[in-house]
Amino acid sequence: MVYGRLMRSALNRLVCLLPLAPALVLALTLGACSKVEQAARDMQPGKAFLDSQIPPGLSPQYFPPQGFVWGGYRAKGLPEARYGVASPPINPRAQVMILADADYPAEAYFELANQLLDQGYGIWLFEVPGQGGAGHYLLQNQSIFTKSYHDGQLSALSFVRDIVHPTKDKPLFIVGTGYSALSALSLAANTRDGAIAGFVAYQPYAGGEIARGTVWHREDAVATYWGGIAQSWQMANPDLRIRVKSDIWRDQTRKAFAEFNSLHLPVVSLTAKAPPVLIVEPRDAAGAAEVAKTLCNRLSVCKTEVTSGPQTLGQTVAVFVRAHL
Repeated sequence: MVYGRLMRSALNRLVCLLPLAPALVLALTLGACSKVEQAARDMQPGKAFLDSQIPPGLSPQYFPPQGFVWGGYRAKGLPEARYGVASPPINPRAQVMILADADYPAEAYFELANQLLDQGYGIWLFEVPGQGGAGHYLLQNQSIFTKSYHDGQLSALSFVRDIVHPTKDKPLFIVGTGYSALSALSLAANTRDGAIAGFVAYQPYAGGEIARGTVWHREDAVATYWGGIAQSWQMANPDLRIRVKSDIWRDQTRKAFAEFNSLHLPVVSLTAKAPPVLIVEPRDAAGAAEVAKTLCNRLSVCKTEVTSGPQTLGQTVAVFVRAHL
């Protein structure tokens, strides 16, 4: 008798649950999918490489600055950007943020960083996600990658606001070279922040085809000044050997230039002054002066300068910073 009542009670409960079964299955399925999606989001921000070793035999002028430290910074679910920071022995009047070119790991800019530290400025090195020693995107292979050219600009601006904290009394100047110089110009055209006091773009990418590049080999011939420094660091640090440019990265970089180049009239703000911009071209670059002039025409406050090359960029940047403090 008791057994019969228990069976009927169990059957009644099962019958009551039957209409809910599809909904229950759906809820469980959605819950599982949600967990998978969350796991994918958690995996998306790849970790930055923060332990590069000084190559044997490297000249001391290319060493990291004294007290230099690496860190990782994550913006809006992107992979970690890689940054480094060093301060002079005195309280700096300004800070300089160097955006690393996709062609080189940030270590290639230690000489430039040291030159600016010697002038009494605080230094930040910054690698956007998907290149150099910065974090990789989910499913990114061993090639330079981005989902959108906006990612790097977003990461840099978020980093400035969250970590650098410039002020009008201690402003920030942003320097870019090559492909990162295009990012600097784009930021200059669209950023109105009184604490960001100026931009320097050295030999910016000015449109056209972008070579895919080749896989790194220690026997590679080096064609540029920073490329030679980068080769030494890549030889000692396999994590920095990413050189091939993915199709999507090249496409997004061309789009970034097309957007900047579409500014037929300089961007003018009625509420904030446009930051000054200096475009620097090496003397030995073909048509350098004309390229710089064409790019300058897209900006409200811009000058051009021709210099002897990367070795003197620190001096050029220091003069620009002093003029705008």
